[in-house]
Amino acid sequence: MRGPQYHGYRERRRAKRLALSLPWYATRSSGSSSRSGEDDEQQQCVTGGSSKMMNCDSKAMTVMGIGCGPRFGDDLTSDVALHLINGGEEREDGEGVPEVVSTLYLHSSALRRSEFFEARLSERWSSNAGAGCSSGNQLQVGSNNNVVELTIDRCKDPQTYIRCIQLLYVPDRVKHTCFLDIQDALNILEVAAELLFHDCVVACMRYLESVPWTPGQESLIRSCVSNLHLQPSEDLQARLCEPESVLDVKPVDIMQGVLGELLALVTNGAPSKAREITERVLLANVQPSTSSAFANVNEVALFKELQGNLEILKVQLRKFANFFSWNGHQVNVACSALRWILDELFTLHIADEAIRMISEEKELAQLMVSRIYQNPFTETLFFVLGRMLQALQKGEVLSPRSVRLTLLTTWLPVVAKLGNDNDNFGLEETQRSLEDGLGAVVETLPMVDQEIIFRIWIGACLKCRRAWPDLSEAFELWCNKLRQAHRETDLERVTADMIDRVESSCSEVISST
Repeated sequence: MRGPQYHGYRERRRAKRLALSLPWYATRSSGSSSRSGEDDEQQQCVTGGSSKMMNCDSKAMTVMGIGCGPRFGDDLTSDVALHLINGGEEREDGEGVPEVVSTLYLHSSALRRSEFFEARLSERWSSNAGAGCSSGNQLQVGSNNNVVELTIDRCKDPQTYIRCIQLLYVPDRVKHTCFLDIQDALNILEVAAELLFHDCVVACMRYLESVPWTPGQESLIRSCVSNLHLQPSEDLQARLCEPESVLDVKPVDIMQGVLGELLALVTNGAPSKAREITERVLLANVQPSTSSAFANVNEVALFKELQGNLEILKVQLRKFANFFSWNGHQVNVACSALRWILDELFTLHIADEAIRMISEEKELAQLMVSRIYQNPFTETLFFVLGRMLQALQKGEVLSPRSVRLTLLTTWLPVVAKLGNDNDNFGLEETQRSLEDGLGAVVETLPMVDQEIIFRIWIGACLKCRRAWPDLSEAFELWCNKLRQAHRETDLERVTADMIDRVESSCSEVISST
């Protein structure tokens, strides 16, 4: 330590005032009057770089305490002077003295927490000879009045080096609280990895693991850890969703479980907020940038819920048809869920399988006509069938011929029974929608299949007073096609006879000649 003959009374008083007025990491004093100008410039550099830590210095001072151990920048007790040289501009050899952008007054006891400084100080402390390192930075050692002079060359960002070196003086228990934001932690992490300051690396990772990320910040963190060839902490690795951290659990499997829980909430009468969140998840799973495996998750989860709701409805309709006690609230919830699921299937363009499932529900169709009046499912049934027929009519869904035929043969008798025996079966708009859809889908079938549908329609509808649904236009068109086909057949037969007669005449003429 420098004796009183080197420092005057005023210099010691000035050092004490700075120690009490400045933050602990920026505290330093002047060495002599001849260095006052240099000290002022260095003071501005240090305090300027340290201003980023103003938000957390109070906590650090409280934990460490004033006067407990060495303080950053205190040249009264420092035994190392570290000069930082900016590496942003290339310098030609022999062109003057390299520009020192900052000089830090440090303590070897603190620097030894970094393996980089520990190795250099251990190698050079006894000889105090100049030395260098051929890694990214160059470190030179010299001596002046028992103070080791070190130089770090080619510092890309000297302020980040200052911030990192300041953390050498911070206890490990509070080091993770000294970062301002994610970018600040990433900058310090890069320098800490270079200086082999492992405690700081751990603190950076602890901070990064604990704070919220945006997608862009997550990409920066992943890139930084990869470029530095660092092994992330267990918690950070798990959050980055590395394959090693999630073990055998695939992201698709996790999504399937979460989506299943969301759909279970929605189909059991959850508030509208749950539906909105679930809809956003379903849409995000089918974005072009998303793997097709997540689209398959949508299909599996939605069709599972669709089948479950149909089973609930059949259970309640069995009770209703047999005049047993049935749960009206559960039927209403299931009907609402069925409508919502169907809307989502059409939105995601995967409703073809739903149409096939509904077309094969023979039991549900029988339950619907077993007890007509006050049937709680009638309105929902008409909505579901109307939406499916409309999609087939407009080409939104391209179902095979067999599915279209099965859908009509299964549900046309049910619609006719409910519509003709109950005057209050639905709205006029619903009636028109069903009629238009039924007629349009019938026209998509071959004439042989249309015959099956029209025979059902004649037997189920025309004998009733209302004669609903009215498929007369489609029926007349089919009849016209039959007549046209017959005329074409007759014309072909007449034409064939004429051709035969002409050929016979030609043959006779040829033979006679």
